[in-house]
Amino acid sequence: MYAFLRFPGFRNKALTLSYDDGCIYDKAMVEILDRYGIKCTFNLNSGLMGVSRRMSAEDCVELFSSSPHEVAVHGSRHLCFADIDDSLAIKDVVNDRETLESMFGRIVNGMAYAYGDYDDSKIEAIKRCGIVYSRTTHETEKFDIPTDFMRWPSTCYHKNPRLFQILDKFLDDTPPRHMWCDEPRLFYLFGHSYEFNDDNNWDLLEKFCERVGGRNDVFYATNMEIYEYVKAYDSLIFSYGGRIIKNPSSIDVYTNLYGKKIMIKAGSTVSLPDGYGF
Repeated sequence: MYAFLRFPGFRNKALTLSYDDGCIYDKAMVEILDRYGIKCTFNLNSGLMGVSRRMSAEDCVELFSSSPHEVAVHGSRHLCFADIDDSLAIKDVVNDRETLESMFGRIVNGMAYAYGDYDDSKIEAIKRCGIVYSRTTHETEKFDIPTDFMRWPSTCYHKNPRLFQILDKFLDDTPPRHMWCDEPRLFYLFGHSYEFNDDNNWDLLEKFCERVGGRNDVFYATNMEIYEYVKAYDSLIFSYGGRIIKNPSSIDVYTNLYGKKIMIKAGSTVSLPDGYGF
């Protein structure tokens, strides 16, 4: 069946960012992102707030409470999973999650691995803590929709010397050979806001946002919004012949089915006319 994921509004592109440690420079970063309508997930260490260029708890609440950006787990004490056992990993994640949820009054169950370190045992451990996705530091330089959200790679680190070449490829609107076969594209950028300060290159972030922001063909989302949307799309139920589609999720889902744009509202079922399906 030739059904292809489309992001809300039938967009075939999406952008998400992930920045770590809750640094004081997140404030300047948010100002730039907000100007261009770009969303980011900020991964916070609740046990280290106010330490080593990190924002205080009060500043974090002020900055993120009413913003469109997501806060996510990064380990209360930013512990490297390679150096600790599963029980300590669970404690570091649970403490961070519980504190952040108390601070912001919302569910916080996304994550980025401290130092990018993880293994199969730690992944199973943090899944038991209710974590549903976690970002690695692996760069693919591609735009694939993740198939394993607990080992979620990025497109690239903002220090990647090929950043703008990769971005140009992402934004390229050259029609595919078969228009209905146009695969969705997700650009995922990560880093730390203090690096823009240390490298004296806030203009790099400004240039990136100027190039990719404010476009009608890009869905701007947090990590969690991407996760929830893809899971909603994956939950679609098709009849044997493919002409009846049920959306059991609470999110409206958009798809390209045999070249036709179809939106299936949350909790609804659509029946397509003859000529669709197989």
